[in-house]
Amino acid sequence: MDAAGTDRPLRSGGAAGGATAEPKEPVSGPSRLSASLPGLLAGLAGIGTLAGLFATGQAGWPVAGALAAGGLALWSARRAGAAATALARSDAALRQATDELEGLRDRSRDFAAVSPGWFWETRFDHRYLSLSGGLATLLRCDPRTVFGDSLLDLGLLVADEATWAEYRADIEAGRPFRDLEVSFEGVDGRDLVLRLSAVPVRDADGRFRGYRGCGVDATAETLALVEARFMQAVVHDAIDSVSEGFVLFSADGQLLICNEQYRRAYPTIADMLTPGRSFAEILRAAAERGGYEGEGDIGAWVEQRLTRHLQHSAPVDGRLSDGRWYRISEHATGTGGVVKILMDITELKTREEELAGKTVRLKQTVGALRESELRYRQLVELAPYGIVIWDRTAIRFANGAAAAILGVAADGLEGRPLAGFLEDGGEEGEALAATLATAATAVNGEERRLECDALRPTGERRRLEVAASPAVYGGGPAVLLVLNDITDRRRVEGELQRAQKMEAVGRMAGGIAHEFNNMLTAIGGFARLAERNPADPDRVLTCVQEIAKASDRAAALTGQLLDFSHRRVTDEREVVAVAPLVRDLRVFLKPLLSAGIDVAILADDDRAHALVNPVTLNQALLNLALNGRDAMPHGGTLTIALTVESPDEPFFARHRGLKPGRYVAIRVSDQGPGVPAGIRDRIWEPFFTTKEPGKGTGLGLWMVYGTAQQSGGAVELEGEEGQGASFALYLPAVDPPASPAGLDPLYVAEGEGAVILLVDDEDSVRRYLRLVLEEAGCTVVEASDGQEALDRYDEAGGLFDAVVSDVSMPRMNGLELARELETRNQLLPILFLTGYASREMAAGLTAQDGRQIVMKPVAPERLLGALRDLLAV
Repeated sequence: MDAAGTDRPLRSGGAAGGATAEPKEPVSGPSRLSASLPGLLAGLAGIGTLAGLFATGQAGWPVAGALAAGGLALWSARRAGAAATALARSDAALRQATDELEGLRDRSRDFAAVSPGWFWETRFDHRYLSLSGGLATLLRCDPRTVFGDSLLDLGLLVADEATWAEYRADIEAGRPFRDLEVSFEGVDGRDLVLRLSAVPVRDADGRFRGYRGCGVDATAETLALVEARFMQAVVHDAIDSVSEGFVLFSADGQLLICNEQYRRAYPTIADMLTPGRSFAEILRAAAERGGYEGEGDIGAWVEQRLTRHLQHSAPVDGRLSDGRWYRISEHATGTGGVVKILMDITELKTREEELAGKTVRLKQTVGALRESELRYRQLVELAPYGIVIWDRTAIRFANGAAAAILGVAADGLEGRPLAGFLEDGGEEGEALAATLATAATAVNGEERRLECDALRPTGERRRLEVAASPAVYGGGPAVLLVLNDITDRRRVEGELQRAQKMEAVGRMAGGIAHEFNNMLTAIGGFARLAERNPADPDRVLTCVQEIAKASDRAAALTGQLLDFSHRRVTDEREVVAVAPLVRDLRVFLKPLLSAGIDVAILADDDRAHALVNPVTLNQALLNLALNGRDAMPHGGTLTIALTVESPDEPFFARHRGLKPGRYVAIRVSDQGPGVPAGIRDRIWEPFFTTKEPGKGTGLGLWMVYGTAQQSGGAVELEGEEGQGASFALYLPAVDPPASPAGLDPLYVAEGEGAVILLVDDEDSVRRYLRLVLEEAGCTVVEASDGQEALDRYDEAGGLFDAVVSDVSMPRMNGLELARELETRNQLLPILFLTGYASREMAAGLTAQDGRQIVMKPVAPERLLGALRDLLAV
């Protein structure tokens, strides 16, 4: 067995144990010439055959025996003396050639065994002829499975088609090639990257006979390169994302990395801040381009600055030629390089200058502050909140309000421990006091806020809201406590929370769904009728009008839902058609009333309009209806009637602030016991109620009274005790808004229509709004979301007179769009359209001037009216 671990046949003429047999000398003499010619030729032919076997490595002991037999044949050939001598010499040469061949094969096998790649050979048609065993480990399969496959057709993939075309041309032309990298999917699903090189094999006539080549697994190297490039991109991205300027120099002063913020700080030498530039080159360029404002030799300045750069001196503040201030700090790296950090401190310097001026003014006001100290003490004493200074051991100061809250005399708090007034006055009080004490060391004056019980000496408990902040007393740390007695407020909130209105929302769901289905039936039905009869204009007009009515009814019902849940955005008064609002109360009342109560709504006068807040009006009517329900626990009829009337003189005598004229009167009547005469004057007071605890808040009629006052009207209790109660809500009647035959043009200049950027993610809504705006003479550019709107704005160069935008949109909502547009044009009017927006969102949308909110669905006149208001500002 050889060094490679494979069995090899023994060399011709060899003996066991490595011994070599000596060749016998041929017999000489005349008798040799008597051998027959056929015998000589036979011997020569046998030797030739054996030589061929030696050459292919297939000879062994049988071959040696055959060779001996051939020698005896020659010995018997009397005329073969000379031939025998030649055969002996050929035998020696053959053994030497065989040894060299075996050695060459051993070396080749050893080289192949230790090589990191493998070797392969193809025929003239590029089909694989042989593959070394190294490929088996990589492919995890027998390499012989690809014998006969073409080098060009093994599923190899090259990412760069142009590169593959060049390599393929070389292969098809039989030219040598190197480092061809290809992707290959192994039999186990792994993605491999192979690197191939080969040289052509030609015959004696120079004809191409195939390739001999080698290959290596470049998968790990390729993955490492990809990862390195990815990490380099990540590092560059991270450096570019910081707000400070950043630059890195190598140990020999060569620039390695520079972010965009650093380049922007030095615009005159931005072209020099590229990898490979030396720090000295950059300094000299800066000096030559105006960055050096000193006197003397520029070269000396460069050398001085270079020395400071190498010494990593402390941060230096400097002012550039454009007036900006920067703080430059340099830090050494572990490899001898230098990192420079550039921080813009222009604002800090400006504030320092402002602070210096303020310091002067502050000194001038100190005297005035001292003079006003007495006035501040008086304010503290008159404050409605308790104010206490506590040094964490005892109370050192307390105003009169604090003493009243804690139930002691005005001078009975100072010197007493705080814990005795908190919670149980014992361990719980101590624990709470320890919590408040942490405020003495709060960072940046941060407040500690909490709620707790205060224990009065009488045993009465009061609920307090306590704000604690750090203070100083007697030169040491202390705590400033502000005490707010919220006992009554918490009681009211508790009563309000016990109200059952939110439970009613769930019970209303069925009735609301029924109403909406009715409206959807009308909308869908009339739309289909109009679609079936497009040639009948009167029929189409009738259908369209009915669709509009159903749509308006749905919008009103949605608005009342928002009113009921206190979610409508606007609190402003508007002209309201009162009759539809009253009729829609039936939807809300059905689930709120018991089975024994019938509802009669008489509201047929659609001319009744009032200038009111629809939110508060809807809530006031619901309060009156629920009050009537509670008055009829055993059932009855609740009647809500609407009339337009002119009250008599006694009415105005009772309500002297009202002006004579027409009023919309809404009466809510029940068949209960009525209101006793002794409490008729008190029913409008807040928190007054005759109901059992937990059954009422005492705020319902008070809210109705407030709605009447805010609307310029009045509310009265009619009927006598024992005959049921009837509450009449009077609202000043106004004329209904005119219904224009068409839409007036929306001009921004003499005969020039407005250019509007329209943004809404709902296609149908966007088409409707566009038609309204175009009918008013506007030029409209559409966008389906905030991001697209920004693109359209930038493409048009910002040449828009106003923006009409939805609030809730994908990618970028209306508020985010407004903030982005504000950076481009702070005066751009923006009209927001929304089906719902919380009060917090509404406040954010209208925080800037030139913004309005209109609730969807929006009528054409409402849309154009709001835009006219914005463009007129």
